[in-house]
Amino acid sequence: MTQEENNQRYSASDQMVISAAQQIKDNEIVYVGVGLPMIAAMFAKHTHAPNCTIIIQNGTVRSTLFPLPAATDTLGTQTMSDQLTSLFYVDCLAQAGFIDVGFLGAGQIDRHGNLNDTVVGDYRNPVMRWPGSGGANDVISFCGRTIVILRQNKRRFLEKVDFITCPGYLDGKPGRREELGMLPGTGPSIVITDLGIYEFVDREMVLKSVHTDTGVTLEKVKSEVSWDLKISPDLEDTIPPSDEDMRTFRDEVDPEHMWVGGRRRFMRRQEDE
Repeated sequence: MTQEENNQRYSASDQMVISAAQQIKDNEIVYVGVGLPMIAAMFAKHTHAPNCTIIIQNGTVRSTLFPLPAATDTLGTQTMSDQLTSLFYVDCLAQAGFIDVGFLGAGQIDRHGNLNDTVVGDYRNPVMRWPGSGGANDVISFCGRTIVILRQNKRRFLEKVDFITCPGYLDGKPGRREELGMLPGTGPSIVITDLGIYEFVDREMVLKSVHTDTGVTLEKVKSEVSWDLKISPDLEDTIPPSDEDMRTFRDEVDPEHMWVGGRRRFMRRQEDE
C-alpha cells in the first residue's frame, strides 16, 4: 500500500488515539478527561476492553457505553450511569488506590514527564494562559499509572516545562515523587503522540516506536523534541490500525464526527497554532 493510500485510510491523529487506547486493559478502572483521552478510552471500551470502567473528572462513573461527549458533564454521560458523584469523591478513590489508570492530555511535557496546562512563559506575565489543572494533578499524582496523549512539536516537548501543573518525575532523581507524598510506583508510564510512542526508563522519556506507516521518520521525531532524545535499542515501527479499527472508530465511537483529526469540529483555534 502506498503512503498516499495509507493517509486516506487513516491519519496520524487516528494512529495516536488508537495506539493510546491499546494501553488500556480489560477490567481496568480508567480516569479520563475530555478530548483525546476520552476518545481513546471510548475506543478501548468498544473493542478490546469492554469491561473497563470509565470515570470522568466531574464524578460520573460508567461501566456501560455512552455517546462520545464534547464536555465532561453532559446528559449523555449522565444517563444510565453507575454513579453521579463529584470531583472530590473520585479523587478520593484515586488517593485510596482504587483507580488503575489515569489518562491525560497536556499543553507541554518535558523529558521527565512533567506536564504544563497552566501558562506559557512567566507565571505572572505569561505569553498564554491555559485553563489549568482541573483534576489532572490528582490523576497523575494518585492513579496507578498515567497515560499521556498529545500532539508533538518542539514548543510542547521541552527540556523543562514553564510550569509544573502535573508532576511527572520532577527532576528525574529517584524518590522525588515519594518525597512529596505520592505513592511508590505511580506516575507517567507512556506518552503517545502523532509521531511516536515513548516509555519511561529511569524516569526519563525514551522513544519506543515511530509511526512510520503515516510517513513519520526518526529524524522528524527528533526534530520536534527540545532535548537530546534517548532512543530505545529496540526501536520499532508502530503497529498501524486495521480496517476494522478504523470502521469502529468512525462508525461506532464517533458516528456524529464530532471530532475531526482529534479536535472538536466546532473549535476555531487549532491546538498547535
